[in-house]
Amino acid sequence: MRTSLSGCISTALRRARRFSRRGDYSEAQRCFRKALRFAGKSLAFASVRPYLWNELGMACKYSAKFDSAARYYRLAARYARHFEGEQRDFLLSTIYHNLGGVEHSRRRFVRAEAYARKGLALRLRCVPGDNLAVASDRAALAAILDGRHRRAEAERHYRFALRIYRREYGPSHPDIAVVLNNLGALYQALGRSKEAESSYRAALRMKRNELGGSHPDVAVTMNNLAILCRSQGRTELARSWFKKACEILAASLGSSHPTTQAVKRNLANTGH
Repeated sequence: MRTSLSGCISTALRRARRFSRRGDYSEAQRCFRKALRFAGKSLAFASVRPYLWNELGMACKYSAKFDSAARYYRLAARYARHFEGEQRDFLLSTIYHNLGGVEHSRRRFVRAEAYARKGLALRLRCVPGDNLAVASDRAALAAILDGRHRRAEAERHYRFALRIYRREYGPSHPDIAVVLNNLGALYQALGRSKEAESSYRAALRMKRNELGGSHPDVAVTMNNLAILCRSQGRTELARSWFKKACEILAASLGSSHPTTQAVKRNLANTGH
């Protein structure tokens, strides 16, 4: 029975992660829930459930189901506290990282920063300061600090994360592309337009190579590049990027997703 359940959980989890990588978060949620149902059939798999709730929370977050994401993260945190030592601290640090991400998406930057710093402090109790997970924590904190207009500190965290990512992953990886995209947004806010465009274009190339041209993360960078072009008076180019981003987002996330709607508004507000 245990072997059979283990196989069912593993299969559902593999499918869920595959759908998440493709940007199909609705199917990912369905598969994560299936894995959780299997895990709930035996006490032998109780320790797996916090990890599954955490990953289900991530899929909900990317679908803009922020209340559901926060609920699953808190469930994961509650059960993670029954673990001991580094296993508990490392999992909790990941959950706090993700709770910070939900609050960042809701633009609750003060709460987001509190979660992010709590997660980073816990992580540093488990691993060295130049660990890959620490780099991810610092990249997430940087995005929150950018939202709070503390851009000099944000840039330092981004550059640290970029150095560690390149050391561990090599020249190309989705996480590198995300940092490049976010650095582009930071440079744009600071009026450093050439650096912003260079970062956006590098991020876009990398995302297309790593994720494929139809992934929603590709559309996010297209939208950012379009906003930059619009601010420079390159209206036709901006409209072209907005249209491409809308097509990708409508196909991958649906026309009612907040990100899709935001890009549609950007397109509507861009002159002919």
